[in-house]
Amino acid sequence: MFNFFDEIKKNVAKIEPKLLGNYNIVNISGRILYVEGHCGLTVLSRENITFKVKHGRIVVEGKNLILDELSENTLKIVGEIIKVEAF
Repeated sequence: MFNFFDEIKKNVAKIEPKLLGNYNIVNISGRILYVEGHCGLTVLSRENITFKVKHGRIVVEGKNLILDELSENTLKIVGEIIKVEAF
């Protein structure tokens, strides 16, 4: 079965192995953010959603942010996504 993230990782690995993380993020037009591989939420508000990933954290800033879906290792954020930063 075709796996979009596995295909991207194969191609990126040929360029720079250090760029690979243990999570996947897809930002769709600044309105939907889909994440695979999170390790839990740390901040949840309408302007900021922060979550842990292995070896760091991701901060999502925006307006009217809503945690639309949450499971053991995936989440979906909807709203006006202004900035996504990894630390």
